[in-house]
Amino acid sequence: MHSNKVIVTYYDVEEKIAEESLWIDKLDNDEYQIKNIPFFAANISYDDIIKVETDEGILYFEEVVKTSEHSTIQVVIFRHEFIDTIIENIELLKCSWEGMNNQKFIAIDVPKDIHYSGIKNYLDKQFEENVLDYKESCLSETHAKQIE
Repeated sequence: MHSNKVIVTYYDVEEKIAEESLWIDKLDNDEYQIKNIPFFAANISYDDIIKVETDEGILYFEEVVKTSEHSTIQVVIFRHEFIDTIIENIELLKCSWEGMNNQKFIAIDVPKDIHYSGIKNYLDKQFEENVLDYKESCLSETHAKQIE
């Protein structure tokens, strides 16, 4: 069970400051581990270990201490009739996801042991067919090397 939430501050598409709350588990030290996939915040992924600062009992993201080598891909689906197929294919590619707004917007977690090139090829094909658009909001070093 998740013990806490942390607030992550980021700039939205209009360059305004926004916040996203993420589930975290407290570790033995003063560090926490991210336990869900970020929808909006960049440069952070599932299972990353982070430091936080506390202000009036609220936890705020401070920095990533150790990356999990997972990658986070944020996806907007334009052609809603393809939502179920896209989700099925993401799962067949051994990735997990979280959705919102009836899955028109999904965040994909790419585990460190999954080769990223197959996922990128799939997303690129869907982009070329105007089905979706995506952002590699946190691409691990491992996954980045797989597409060089």
